[in-house]
Amino acid sequence: MNKGEALLVGLKGVDPGCYNGWDGTAGCWGCELDVDNVERILKPLGYNCRILKTAQATRNHVLSGLYRAADNLVAGDIFVFYYSGHGGQQPDLNGDELDGKDETLVAYDREIIDDKIHEALMKFRSGVRVVMISDSCNSGSNYRGRMTVPVNEQATFRPVAPASRDNVEIKAQLIHLAGCRDGFTSAGYQQGGAFTIALCDAWHDGAFTGSYRELHSKICKIISSSQKPQYDEYGPVTEEFRTERAFTIASSTVLEGPVELKVIDLAPYKGNIAQPGQKDWYKFTVSQEGKYTIETEGRTDLIMNLYGPDSDTKLIARDDDSGTGLNPKITADIAPGTYYVRVEHYNSKSGTGPYSIKVVKQQGL
Repeated sequence: MNKGEALLVGLKGVDPGCYNGWDGTAGCWGCELDVDNVERILKPLGYNCRILKTAQATRNHVLSGLYRAADNLVAGDIFVFYYSGHGGQQPDLNGDELDGKDETLVAYDREIIDDKIHEALMKFRSGVRVVMISDSCNSGSNYRGRMTVPVNEQATFRPVAPASRDNVEIKAQLIHLAGCRDGFTSAGYQQGGAFTIALCDAWHDGAFTGSYRELHSKICKIISSSQKPQYDEYGPVTEEFRTERAFTIASSTVLEGPVELKVIDLAPYKGNIAQPGQKDWYKFTVSQEGKYTIETEGRTDLIMNLYGPDSDTKLIARDDDSGTGLNPKITADIAPGTYYVRVEHYNSKSGTGPYSIKVVKQQGL
């Protein structure tokens, strides 16, 4: 069974001794309330929520919470990282920011630069879905990677230092929702941050059933301040993750037996390789001799075996990429009987992803 975990962080102030006397209370009056409200969204969906408020939300506690989740979650699981508090900027020291600035999350005792967030999220395994939500100033790219250029100031651009793909790309799928663009403020009130208030209004006690992008669009319509919430994707985000209902804990499980496929030419059966090494089994019955095509569709790189008749061990055909894109496709002359199909990912060690499968009898044959 797939798991849903969340790290919810909210600070209504910081340690003045760590910030040259600044207590950080102005503008963050409702940040702890924000955490409570987001927990009310996630708990009924089955999430295990870890909460860090104000003095608990130290830099080490936040980062260790991310690393702990990365250790615990596997392909098919989902993780929500929510932050409500101050967001800042610091001079970029490693040359990976176009504007020369790293964005930060202001923890209780020290700021966390976006590079450190990136390092932690790099630890999440392939196939894990991650949703990062930042209700803070300068939050457009406080994950790292894409600067949202302010229109109210002149950004200073400079060459980006060379970086290997291994250092930039994450293995997990990440959707990032942010309260505003870099260089702008995210409004906060006694009852919470403007972005989180709009998020809760859009969720409407669970009545909302749209995708993350649709949730972002609804938030933008609801929000009354001048800030412009952001939506970004990082890593190998699948169409399934992109279009599923926001915050869904997928219920996909490894198929224990063959699923019956009808010989059709209409809607295919939707499957999902949820775990690395998973093998999905199907069967279909042929009553009339003829030429049949069995194929998959989607972006997942699959291999398909066809067995029969009336045997799940007698191999008839095997295919990798004869279909569209990375999809297998087998066309064969088939006699009456029951046939079995095994579908698995090309990369048995880390490959996951959704797909669809169908069996079609060729017309006139």
